[in-house]
Amino acid sequence: MNRALFQIASLDCPGCGRNIEDKLSKLSGVTSVKVFPGLGRIRIEFDETITNAESISNIIRSWGHAVELKKITKEA
Repeated sequence: MNRALFQIASLDCPGCGRNIEDKLSKLSGVTSVKVFPGLGRIRIEFDETITNAESISNIIRSWGHAVELKKITKEA
């Protein structure tokens, strides 16, 4: 299992954050999503055998958000 922290622009509405959480949690391989709207951060846990941080970044980018991978942690 991997954990990634992404940076996007801060979100003005908590509903927008929940929308992103809902969409990301439906992706294959994603096990946990938490969006911090005011900070513009997204923390995701995912199964690296199914998906990767680059694919997740590309999906977030396709929704119109500039996104940067800040940190990735591999867990055994």
